Amino acid sequence: MLRFFLAALLAVPAFAGDDEGAYPPPPVQRALVSLELGDRSKEVQLVYPPARKWTSYIDPRGRVTRYRIERDWATKFPVGAEVLLLGFKDGRLADIQVIYDAQHSRQKTAEDLARELSLTYGEPERSGSNFAWTDDRTVLRVFLVEVSVFKDGENIREWRVSMEVLEKNLHTRVD
Repeated sequence: MLRFFLAALLAVPAFAGDDEGAYPPPPVQRALVSLELGDRSKEVQLVYPPARKWTSYIDPRGRVTRYRIERDWATKFPVGAEVLLLGFKDGRLADIQVIYDAQHSRQKTAEDLARELSLTYGEPERSGSNFAWTDDRTVLRVFLVEVSVFKDGENIREWRVSMEVLEKNLHTRVD
């Protein structure tokens, strides 16, 4: 009888008294703009076929091969995006960043996007207009970036909303 009672107790889930009904947030998404962390270069080029050769450089911090892809450099491109910044580590996608165009950035500010993501992931770490959610493997960031724009015959600087998903070990590297 005692064995049956102990077995029954072990089958009942343990609940924390202070957080009644609270659940941990889900793991941070590892996909953005139809790409997923871990994709290979050929898989990325199937989603966004190059219209011209994509130039790259090797970032010495973490030895990541970085690509900057502008709208005209691919035959397909995410709606509302102006630039994609992709980082590959050991041949696999480890960093996906999208910089949204002016119209999208006006319609949905970084604060708006962070508020939406907070419904899924909880309160972000915040520093000014930079928002971040982290789990054991992944970092999701929303922030503003300054871009150079040619307007009315001159180069000016404007702010754009950017969203990034990356491997956590790239976010914490200091080398």
